[in-house]
Amino acid sequence: MLQEKKYDSVQNHYSKVSFNEFAEESEDDNHYIDPLLILKRKKIRNKLRTNIGLSRIISKYGKLNIFLKQLSHKNMYYMRDLGNTLLGIRWRWIIITLFLVNMGSFLFFGTLWWIIARNSGDLERTNATDPCVVNTITLTGYFLLSAETITTIGYGYRYPTERCQFGWFMQAIQILFGMAVQGTLVGIVYVKITKPITTKSSSLFSKRAVICMRDGKLRFVFRIHDFNKKVWCGTNISLYFLDKEMVSPDSEFEMIQMKIEPYGLLIFPLEIEHIINENSPLWTFRPLDILNSRFEIIAVAEGISNKTGQVSQNRTSYSNSDILWGYRFMPCVAYDEMRGGFVVDYKKFKQVRAFDAPLCSAKKLTETYKKISKIDEQS
Repeated sequence: MLQEKKYDSVQNHYSKVSFNEFAEESEDDNHYIDPLLILKRKKIRNKLRTNIGLSRIISKYGKLNIFLKQLSHKNMYYMRDLGNTLLGIRWRWIIITLFLVNMGSFLFFGTLWWIIARNSGDLERTNATDPCVVNTITLTGYFLLSAETITTIGYGYRYPTERCQFGWFMQAIQILFGMAVQGTLVGIVYVKITKPITTKSSSLFSKRAVICMRDGKLRFVFRIHDFNKKVWCGTNISLYFLDKEMVSPDSEFEMIQMKIEPYGLLIFPLEIEHIINENSPLWTFRPLDILNSRFEIIAVAEGISNKTGQVSQNRTSYSNSDILWGYRFMPCVAYDEMRGGFVVDYKKFKQVRAFDAPLCSAKKLTETYKKISKIDEQS
């Protein structure tokens, strides 16, 4: 029997549709509560609950929302692992670091050249005929000499001579220092450009996930395709469930791994499926529970890029607002006779369409199937 409830625009209540044949027993009382198909979400929420519900541990783009607190000698850890520190900071700090390191080295070695030239008598006008550094008597000139030495652009107007005291040693040390610094900074910039976090992980995963019926079972499904071939080789896809409702000051987050069905090669967009059975954390979830519960499903794709040969890990998360009950993904692969090949429509890659699905949990659906089977056997 179909029951309807009128939407109250003043109090902003839900509009709902219920089916008595899928009624489930509540733990709070002994009567049956109809599962609900939510047509409009409530906009007014408790502020604390809204903040908890919207705070993701992993963002849609794969960024971790985790911060360290009360870590002793925190700055020392960053300095000891300077390479990873530079790779993890933002681009503006990388640019500032490049500027400060280069300008600081130019100024430092320029000052040393000025000291050597002064001890060699270059600053005295009487020694202009046999200088240590030709055509330079100011600190600015020695700064430019230092920049020419470190960047190895070649000497032109100003250059050192063999008359400099320890000049040969200074020149050798400065060239080696310049090669080390430039090589390190160039390597950091290259790795930062090519590392997976620079390319949005959302381009690998579908924005939405769906729960639909397939082969008589409810399944959690999301779509993935390696457009940039970041995890093309040795692809490993994992799925984890984080329940935020169970978190208390005396407990920690519990991460449950969700089993996924075998998948093929990433030459086409793939639908990654998780069957909702008795071993699934979504076993007792109904459509209303999906909307009202605070949880996060984390999808991880690992593999090796066949372009750069680098191992990468791409992440995204699906919260209750990203999961659609009773939908399926649109077909996005078709054969083009004009081109003589298969065409992937990226616009349809993220599109979904409504599809019939029971408005009850997988647990209740399984129990209903068993009851029907018993009735058939008895008849």
